[in-house]
Parts: sequence; structure tokens; C-alpha cells
Amino acid sequence: MREDLVRAEILAMLGREPLNRSEIAARLGLGAATVTEHTRRLIDLGYLRELAPQVSGRGRPRVPLEVLPDAAYTLGLRVHHTHVVGVLMRLNGSEVRRFTLPFDPRHEPVEQLAKMCLEVLGEPGAGERVRGVGLAVPGVIDPAKGVVRLSPHLGWSDLALRPRLAELLPVPVLIDNDTRASTTAELLFGTGRDHDDFLVLAVGGGVGMGIVLGRRVHRGPDGVAGEFGHVPVDPFGPPCVCGRRGCVETYAADYALAARALERGLTSRAVAVDELHALALAGTPGIRDLMAEAGATLGRAAAGIVNVLAVRALTVIGESHVLWPYLEPGFRPAVEGGVLSGLEISVRPWDDSAHAIGAACLVLAATVGAR
Repeated sequence: MREDLVRAEILAMLGREPLNRSEIAARLGLGAATVTEHTRRLIDLGYLRELAPQVSGRGRPRVPLEVLPDAAYTLGLRVHHTHVVGVLMRLNGSEVRRFTLPFDPRHEPVEQLAKMCLEVLGEPGAGERVRGVGLAVPGVIDPAKGVVRLSPHLGWSDLALRPRLAELLPVPVLIDNDTRASTTAELLFGTGRDHDDFLVLAVGGGVGMGIVLGRRVHRGPDGVAGEFGHVPVDPFGPPCVCGRRGCVETYAADYALAARALERGLTSRAVAVDELHALALAGTPGIRDLMAEAGATLGRAAAGIVNVLAVRALTVIGESHVLWPYLEPGFRPAVEGGVLSGLEISVRPWDDSAHAIGAACLVLAATVGAR
């Protein structure tokens, strides 16, 4: 069932252009009665309005609907280990504004996050429109219980983040893994416009995968679905933060690329993503070969997931997008040589606010129009 997502899908669709109810039903593959009921509710909430009827030949005039983007906002936060990126988002997916604030995950993190949210909620003219707060957090997240099971980057384990924040904020709070948050954004405003089933591959400080099947983000019973970075590819490979060896992440995450460059004597120290990019761009001997090898490892593992789930589209996101031109020469042949059917591969432009937009989309998908 998609009833909890239909209204968000309608809002996202109408954010691009006005459509009548028949057109909405056709694009979403829903019955006319279902669309009529959901659009009626959205009109009652003040999120949609009817435009002048369109008369074309015989039959009843068709009435286009358009979204009122400033009727409600959602607030999304992307939690880093040094800072938080926030996005205040309209109903059509556009940004009201974004902000970046310093953050220390070791010192009263819940109170810090609550303070950031309350400042936005207290803004005249905007705060009262916020329908909820979403948080995108790196690591293993149980979104149903709102608990951060494990986040090595933040140093958190078994942190009841949502329950504690909910006690401090006057609006609903949702949390999820950062990759799944961005997958929700892709479902509403990106790849999901053309595909009902697809994968989102996130490459950065770790490696994650968002899974959409039947227009639903797959999370698993405890929120652990999509831990693609911990798919084992070599039992004798490098040690992983999960305690095992030879996981995909130990070959393709940015820290792993830096470590392997150092081991091979290609650099004199562990370097950051931007420095790796500069070395690759400059044609430093061995760097591009290293990245192509990592891309091939990533591609072989991804091909297995594609074959199991029978999806036809994969979108690449993540902080390491600048390295993709050097990962792709290994990745694409490995995927294309491994999948059983065709696969559409796209790369999404990236900046630091992308996961925050995903967090705002969590709220749009789960709470806007649900009351």
C-alpha cells in the first residue's frame, strides 16, 4: 500500500506543472476515486487549489490543480561530525533557505539539535508553517523507533534521538539514514518520476544504497536495509569499521581510497577527497588506476544487487561525486558486464545540502497532508 505517500507524490508532481485529476491518476497509476479523495484533502488543507476549468471538445471540463508551495514548509537537517546543514523546504521541493551551523556530536547533541530547530520554528512568518523536522544521520538507523543504532562518524550508539527530540520540539520529528533520506527525495523529485523500482548508490565517507521497490523506500524490519558498504567481497581484504574484512566500503569509500593510495606510495600521507581529485585531475601516476580498480569492485557488487532485485535504474549520489569520473571507468564496464538486463545509470549533481533536502522530504512523505 502507498496511501501514506500518495499525497506527497501528488504535491511533488504538481510542483512541476498544473495537472488535472485524470492526468494525476494516469501518471501515478491510481484510480480516479483515490486521486479525488487525496486531492480533496489537500485542497481542504490549503496545499492545492483549482484553476479555471479547461474545455476540450465534448465531455465535462477538466479542472487543473496547482500546488501552493508556501502553504507549508518542512525542515531537514543533515548531521555531520563537525556541523549541521539545514534546509527549509516548500511543498514543491524548492528551498526557502539553507543554513550551516557548527556541531559537536560529543557534547549534548540532542540539545544542540533542538536549539537549531527551535530557532527556525520561532522565525516570524516561516516557523509557524513548519509541519515537521527530519534528520538525516550517517550510520545504522532504526527509523521506526527513532534510534541511532550505530554511527561511527558521530561516535553514537543506541542513541534515542527522535524520542528525545520529540520531547523538546512542538512538531513531529523523523530520522533516517542519510542515504535513505536522499532516496526519498529521489523518489519524489528525481529518479522516481520515471521509475517505480530503482537503486541509489551513495559514495562518500562510507558506501550506502537506497532501495525503492514498488514506489516504496525499503528499510527492512530494523532499518538496516541498504548497508551495501558492508557487502563482503574479499575475506582477506582490508579491515572494516564493522569488524569484518573486505567489505565494499574498504575499497571504495573516500577514506579507503586515501589509505590505499598511501599504501602504494602514491601519496606521502592520507589525503582528503579534494586532494585525491586534484591528483587524479593532474594525472598523478597510479591514482587513476587505483580509482578504476575501486570502481570495478563497486560495480561488480552493485551488479549482484541489480540482478537480485531486477531494477532498471541506478542513481549515483554522495560527497565523493568529484571522484566519479575516475571511478566510473571501472564501475560501468563491471556493472554492464554483470547485469542480466539493461541498466540506466545517472549521476546526480551534489552539494552539502543534498542529504538535508532528503531529510525534509522524509517529513513531506510522512506527515504533510496526513492529519
